[in-house]
Amino acid sequence: MLKREVAKRVFAKEFEVCRELEKSARPDSDTADLKTPNLLISPLGLVLNRIFVVGVITELDSIGTQSEMWKARIVDPTGAFTVYAGQYQPEASIFFSAVQIPAFIAVAGKARIYEPEPGSVFVSIRAEEANVVDGEIRNRWVVDTAEQTVERLEAFSDALASGYRGEKLREYLQEKGFSFELAEGISIALERERSPGEFAKLLRASVREGLKTLDFDSGDSRGSKADQKEFVLELLREMGGSRGVDYAAFMDVAISRGIPEEVVEEVIRSLFADGQCYEPKIGIIRLVG
Repeated sequence: MLKREVAKRVFAKEFEVCRELEKSARPDSDTADLKTPNLLISPLGLVLNRIFVVGVITELDSIGTQSEMWKARIVDPTGAFTVYAGQYQPEASIFFSAVQIPAFIAVAGKARIYEPEPGSVFVSIRAEEANVVDGEIRNRWVVDTAEQTVERLEAFSDALASGYRGEKLREYLQEKGFSFELAEGISIALERERSPGEFAKLLRASVREGLKTLDFDSGDSRGSKADQKEFVLELLREMGGSRGVDYAAFMDVAISRGIPEEVVEEVIRSLFADGQCYEPKIGIIRLVG
């Protein structure tokens, strides 16, 4: 009996650029058959079949025709996941039929990839389980996922600096203390990537920005920044209510009340990344809860 694949934690920015890992490229390719699970691989060498994410559900649509099918958008500090659930995922489907938007939710499911034509690739999650969670659990997921992502980034940087490839690279990374799975994944990724360092830089910056939002009100950032954030939150509640508010109009009012434009933009970015507000449609911002 095949063992169930471990659900990996990965940010949306890394997940959206995952691609299919062909069975012939796997270490166990000689034993791969039709029952072997489909795997995806990221530019950093993360290999996954199942995935666990926590974020804010900002969109939900019933897209089924002959049978029930739900499509959801789940936002984390780096981007968004597309999640599906249908008749073959009854528990997740029931959840999506009743969940209220927006909300913090946790989703575990299988990674899927669809390529309708060459060069056009879409990755998504087929939900198996989904639950409403609180902001503390969301923040814990962000921190844990960031730690695992940074470990991959460090291993990837070591691999690039070493100049090794293939078996020699795998041995080198394992000697440095990285797992066999990660060493194997990075070795495969470097054979596929044309500009291996560019995405690593982008992801590192994105993770850094995401973590900043969790510490917005801690330590030295208390005081004036906390007051400014609270002012922006109150203004959003005052102007938007449950409907949301036009961003340009909101900016004008905030500036007229003495908050600099760059501060408003910083706070709004923080609220988006922290899952406290979202954009129900272009140009409109709305608070979660």
